[in-house]
Amino acid sequence: MEKPYGRYGVGLLIVLVGAIALLNNFGITAVSLGWFLNLVWPLLFVAAGINWITRGKDGDRIQLARLVTGAVLVAVGVLFFGANAGLFDLDQTSFWKGFWPVIIILIGINVMFKNEHNIGGNTAIMGAVDKTKDSWELSSGDYTAVMGGIDLDIRKAHFTDREITLNLTAILGGITVTVPENVAITCQGTAILGGVDLLGKGSGGIVGNATLQTGDLQNAARVLHLRCNCIMGGIEVKR
Repeated sequence: MEKPYGRYGVGLLIVLVGAIALLNNFGITAVSLGWFLNLVWPLLFVAAGINWITRGKDGDRIQLARLVTGAVLVAVGVLFFGANAGLFDLDQTSFWKGFWPVIIILIGINVMFKNEHNIGGNTAIMGAVDKTKDSWELSSGDYTAVMGGIDLDIRKAHFTDREITLNLTAILGGITVTVPENVAITCQGTAILGGVDLLGKGSGGIVGNATLQTGDLQNAARVLHLRCNCIMGGIEVKR
């Protein structure tokens, strides 16, 4: 079962913003929402990192790609939060100069030490996964694009079970999923500094969420559940 700790963190931040606005309106507090949002926005990266590290099925071994990505997001969030809170000074120009080369180095380490799951063709790291030309077997699992692209044509897929769940994650990359008309679909999408398009229903910006359900989930011969997470990238689900 997926552990949505990161989603809890984002939800908690939203609750805090609403609580401060409510208390301000009744004159109980006088906290500037602009100041508060400027202080806590880096915690969104911390929440995303925790979610990335802990997501997946119970008992699964945390993959190196997941651990490294989550750790980097948490570190970025902590650094910017500390700087915004005045705990230390952060030279943002120097930070971003070093950030991207470190990301590339970590991706290279990932490529060298990728595990069997990655070898199975579900991960695109500075590359591509293309399942659009030939028939292929579709089973529940994770598809991850890091500075790469993934293209899945479900019309050519053979379902190994009636219900399939795909966890789609794009980090500085893109994922496109083409679905047939006769498949019932549920979609949940979250985008951080990116965009998610679910059959024309889009969400993007700093943080965006979108949900979609189409088809008869009870009687359809095939059901596809899509869980989309996007960080500085894009995910598109289309007919």
